[in-house]
Amino acid sequence: MKDTAKRWILIGSFALILAALAILLPLLASRTRPASAFSEPLTIITPEPETGEDAIAVRTPAPTPTPVITTPRPVYPEKAVNLLVNGTPLFAVANREVAEQLVRIFLDECAYENLSGNAILLTASIDAQLATVPADGSVEYLEFDVALNLLRKDRSLIPVRRTAERVEIRTEIAKPKTGRTPLLPKGSRIFRKLGSPSRTLIYTETLYKEGLPVSEAETLNTPVQSGSARSELVGTYALPAGSVYDPEAPNLSEGKAGPKPASLSFVAPIRGKLTAYYGLQTGEMHYGVDYTAAPETRVVAPESGTVVFLGERPGLGFVIDIRHDEGFVSRIAVGANTAVPGLLLEKHVNKGDVIAHLPATEGAKVSVLHYELLHDGVPYNPLFYLPS
Repeated sequence: MKDTAKRWILIGSFALILAALAILLPLLASRTRPASAFSEPLTIITPEPETGEDAIAVRTPAPTPTPVITTPRPVYPEKAVNLLVNGTPLFAVANREVAEQLVRIFLDECAYENLSGNAILLTASIDAQLATVPADGSVEYLEFDVALNLLRKDRSLIPVRRTAERVEIRTEIAKPKTGRTPLLPKGSRIFRKLGSPSRTLIYTETLYKEGLPVSEAETLNTPVQSGSARSELVGTYALPAGSVYDPEAPNLSEGKAGPKPASLSFVAPIRGKLTAYYGLQTGEMHYGVDYTAAPETRVVAPESGTVVFLGERPGLGFVIDIRHDEGFVSRIAVGANTAVPGLLLEKHVNKGDVIAHLPATEGAKVSVLHYELLHDGVPYNPLFYLPS
């Protein structure tokens, strides 16, 4: 056994030696090669750049192209359309029916915008050419409410033309006609006719664009009421210089006689004492005559006529006015309401009919009656018309 083991050890050692030699021998051979293997030493040569036709051009490399980012075409509803205004697309909406409804609502809102209370709408129309074409993505797509609000904010996007008519009444008052008369004291004024205004219906048409009025024209002028000028008289009468009113000896002919009646004959309204005459008295004009008589004395109509006033007047007390023919009016002031029962406005009375009684004044033995006679509103001295 010991001999066999030694034999295998020798064999292994021999194999290892052979393997080592197989590796070392090639290495030793390369290191012992003679230096005369190259006839000249190695030189590194840098080539010169070539010139002429055979030269190779040096090109700068082209820049790397920037990538193009394309926006995808928006997705519109299948039947979406562009709304064109005078050929220019404004925006896109869902379909043609939506575009028509949008324009119709917008036109209705614009039609009555900013109209005055008495203006009447005559016409309203779109002042542009509108059309629809299939949507091509060139303009923004808008939902109905958004598109309508856009039009509301900017009326110029779809211009609207409309006309409205306004009717008004024009009132004109004619210049008063003023006359002068010696029948009234200087500085006094009496209106013979109050006058009335003339009225005319004026029709005016207004043109609106984009919600604003741009022109206005009167289209019709129709008179509906003819007016008349106010007529007034200004007094010029004055006492002669240096004269003084004497109640004991008044000037019975003071003033001027008015128109002479053709068929009337007046009587005094009461039997009494004449105590005050027509004319200027201590600076004030007395437009009639005064009588005094006992209380309860009968008061009669100076001439036939119609009762046109029955009531109080400032400075005169209770007054009865009787309108006669030919433009005459008797004004009878009795102080208090002592008119006979049944005397009413518009009641006809005959000459000499009892119309009142003089009132009784506490502590006074007599009462006063004031009488004026007017023609066309102007007072005259009654004594020119009463029996002497």
